[in-house]
Amino acid sequence: ESIEQELLRNQSILKNWKEKHIAIRDRISSILEGESDSLKMELLKFNYLNLGILTDNESLIDAILIDTAWESARSTGIVSEFDFETTQKLTLVYSMQDVLTDRTIAKILDYYFDTNSHDMKNLERILVQFQLRFWELTGQEELMMTVYQDALEQLEE
Repeated sequence: ESIEQELLRNQSILKNWKEKHIAIRDRISSILEGESDSLKMELLKFNYLNLGILTDNESLIDAILIDTAWESARSTGIVSEFDFETTQKLTLVYSMQDVLTDRTIAKILDYYFDTNSHDMKNLERILVQFQLRFWELTGQEELMMTVYQDALEQLEE
């Protein structure tokens, strides 16, 4: 698979993620703003934070962003044939991709699996923490869409 194909695939995955994550973020916001008491009541039926209610029973991550073509290009030395600007943009894409998956998404999951995030007496505080994390996630995803597009345009030159 070429780097261009890999970026197009990852961009498509990210587009789907972003739509789902914005919906989750908005669902959390509507609960916190008092616009969705039915969702809040649904959450309070459980003695733990039922993430399925916030995600509309969809998985948080349904595909993996890959870097196989990029790693192959780096390990075989093909990257040295790219001009500086192309290398710089590709490095940014894959570095940002790592931050998104290895840090931002991992922190959301870490918080979810923390026992304190299931203390339903503190539901508002817990939801604020998730809201902040999803704002960060969707912001990074928006930035990634731009970074993918920049890299794809650079590869076409």
